[in-house]
Formats: sequence, structure tokens, C-alpha cells
Amino acid sequence: MVFAEIGSSLLLFCLVFGMSATVDVHSMRKQLNNRAALLIGISLQFIILPFVGFLVVKAFSLPAVTGITLLVVTSSPGGSYSNWWCSMFNAELA
Repeated sequence: MVFAEIGSSLLLFCLVFGMSATVDVHSMRKQLNNRAALLIGISLQFIILPFVGFLVVKAFSLPAVTGITLLVVTSSPGGSYSNWWCSMFNAELA
């Protein structure tokens, strides 16, 4: 059990470190100056995605525990699973 926790933490560290090592300062500044993309990303992450999670909970009449879990996942920005997909498809990380 302890080895699994240490192993998963180590793998997550390697994934995040590897992805952050590929970001250069010029690309980061360029993306931060793109106001439209920044506002769209923030709006989707903090408004639309939690709302869609809420709609799914209501539409499928999910049990309380499942519904709360889905709402927590859709309301939490980022996460290791999305980082893994970005890494797999060589996404623009800046």
C-alpha cells in the first residue's frame, strides 16, 4: 500500500516536472497576452464545466455520493488526468 502511494506520487511528479520543463518564457508571455483565450479558458473551467456537471447530475438523477463526486471533479481546475492527455498529444502547455 505504501509503495503504491509513493510510486503514484513519484509518477505524478515526473509527469508534471516533464511537462513544465517544456514550457519556455516566450510562449508563456505570448499566451498570457492573448486576453480572449485567457477569458474563454477561465470561463469554461470555472463556469461552464461545473454547470455541465450539475446538469449531468440532475439529468441522470445520480445518487448523492456520485453526484457530489462529479461536481467536485468538474469544479476542480486541472488535474493529473488532463495533464496526461496534454502530454500524450503534445499540447501547447504555455
